[in-house]
Amino acid sequence: MTFRLIKAGLSLLLIGLLSACANNPSQPASQNQPTYSEVDELKLKRSQLQFEFARLTELWWQRAGQLVETSSTLPLWSNDPETIIEINRVLVVKINQLKQYIAELDEKVMARKKGELAGGKLTLTLKYGGYKATNQDKALAVAKTSIKLVQGETQLWAMFTKTGQALPQMWVTLSDNNDLFIDGQLIAQLEKSKELPSFITSVTLYGNQIYAAGKLDMMLAPEFAE
Repeated sequence: MTFRLIKAGLSLLLIGLLSACANNPSQPASQNQPTYSEVDELKLKRSQLQFEFARLTELWWQRAGQLVETSSTLPLWSNDPETIIEINRVLVVKINQLKQYIAELDEKVMARKKGELAGGKLTLTLKYGGYKATNQDKALAVAKTSIKLVQGETQLWAMFTKTGQALPQMWVTLSDNNDLFIDGQLIAQLEKSKELPSFITSVTLYGNQIYAAGKLDMMLAPEFAE
């Protein structure tokens, strides 16, 4: 429940930021102000930075299990060019900081995979699965497959139906806190034990699209190793 509230809060923050950009048209420029096109370009840059900041914030939350400070003394939106420039500057600083955090986590992940750094290693096996596309009436059986992850890692999990049809692209993440995410959705909070029971779950797949591509029902068998 905490995760859902946090993610909902992040989503609302992003919606508020983007809505503000869309709903505040530029004012006519005076002789001493930037032209309309210049202000519009600043707003476009702000929108792009907000998207990138939201994406990295979500990625960091899933991989590290940590929230990023999003508060600021600056307004969420403004038509004042100087204010927009300052908002963009702050966003660039926050984005670069997040990229640094993620790069450091990538180094830890590589060290764990090589056995140079302690951390759990998860083998996640799909024992049974059924995929139903949004425009289909019947679910298709999914072939058995597995994936290996270390704490803090995210990677693509390629799945296919038993007839060889590829499922939509799906990212799987194991956080530093052993939270399991599939396609951005919290699936389970695992304990580092070698005897974890299999469990049944469902996930909505989007395949990098806005609308849902389909639903995947699964029985997953997790196994941890040091």
